Amino acid sequence: MITVPADRVSADRTKATRDLAKRVRIPGFRKGKIPADRMEAKFGPDIDRRTKQQVIDAAFREAVRVKELEPISEPRIANVSYDKGSELTFEVAFDIRPEITLSRIGGFRISRPSVSANEDETDERLQMVRRQQALWRPVERKPSAGDIVEVEILPMEAEADADPEPQQYRFTLGEGQAIPDVEAAITSLDSGASGDFDVSFPKDFPDESQRGATQRLRISLKQVLEQELPSLDDEFAKSVGEFDDLEALRGAVSEDIVRLKEREADHQVDHQIIEQIIAANPFDVPESMIAHYVDAFLGPPPEGADPDVVESARKEARPAAEWGIKRQLIIQRVAKDQGFETSREEVQERLQALATQTGRPVQEVRARLAKSGELREMERAITEEKVLEYLRDQSEIQIST
Repeated sequence: MITVPADRVSADRTKATRDLAKRVRIPGFRKGKIPADRMEAKFGPDIDRRTKQQVIDAAFREAVRVKELEPISEPRIANVSYDKGSELTFEVAFDIRPEITLSRIGGFRISRPSVSANEDETDERLQMVRRQQALWRPVERKPSAGDIVEVEILPMEAEADADPEPQQYRFTLGEGQAIPDVEAAITSLDSGASGDFDVSFPKDFPDESQRGATQRLRISLKQVLEQELPSLDDEFAKSVGEFDDLEALRGAVSEDIVRLKEREADHQVDHQIIEQIIAANPFDVPESMIAHYVDAFLGPPPEGADPDVVESARKEARPAAEWGIKRQLIIQRVAKDQGFETSREEVQERLQALATQTGRPVQEVRARLAKSGELREMERAITEEKVLEYLRDQSEIQIST
């Protein structure tokens, strides 16, 4: 229960009356010069409503500030008691960010996968690099999976008064960018040829009006482009970076694979540690906090979306949302208990590295990140890294084979 003294209520009521007088007109009086008694007679209920709103808003903000609370939901106001010339009382309910206690944050046995890069993985990554450096040359033949095709497609069943233009497309065959019947029709054509085909649209086609429908299309294959892969040799290695030979490139690729696996192994370890801390220190989080997290994750539903589908998606996202919130609260709690903070020097070091990587002045990078809110996220990430490193040191991490 919050009580606002009568004198404060009276002062706010006078202000509400004055503010309203500046915006309304009463015949015979200038705007802003209407006597208080005439305002009361004509706008008394509206003044009461404005007064209650102003008093309640101000009293709520003051109570939150004095008690150092952190609301995470909209306040729910109830049992408002107000009479002109007397005090105002009301009840307010809202969720606050929970303060958790962690009695155990270490002493766990954590499994970490062993990390290495085998020859097959290195070969696969090298082939990916080759494909990225490939050239495309036109060929005079029927296309096959992996070729880039340039086509024109014209519907043959247009309205009588319509004169449709053929639509031009360019895509790679075999990657699902076109419906199966269209791809099959294209692969039957020689480069430069055309044909009329009846194609059926899948039942899960994005355009609902065409799901399951059959349409006759004229498809013209304008060009077929074949991928020409460079030879995997020393010259290729030199062309993609500062490598003396193919063996040096293989070594760099292998090291990159190991680094990626190391990061993934760290993520697995961190996930296990948070799981163990949650199990050792059970706590609940407010429903409003979970709902807000789900809203941020899913975003607004598409216009006309099925409510049942939306609700199902929210239910599926809820466990991950609750776990993510608990993880965040644990990290914040440990950071506070251990005094982990992000220094200006650490932020500057990250900014300098990013500036070097992007080739932009460091002050420009800082300004851009500050404007987008990413600078605060960078500070949070640095603190989180310190917390996770500390938590790893508190448990026994065993390498699994």
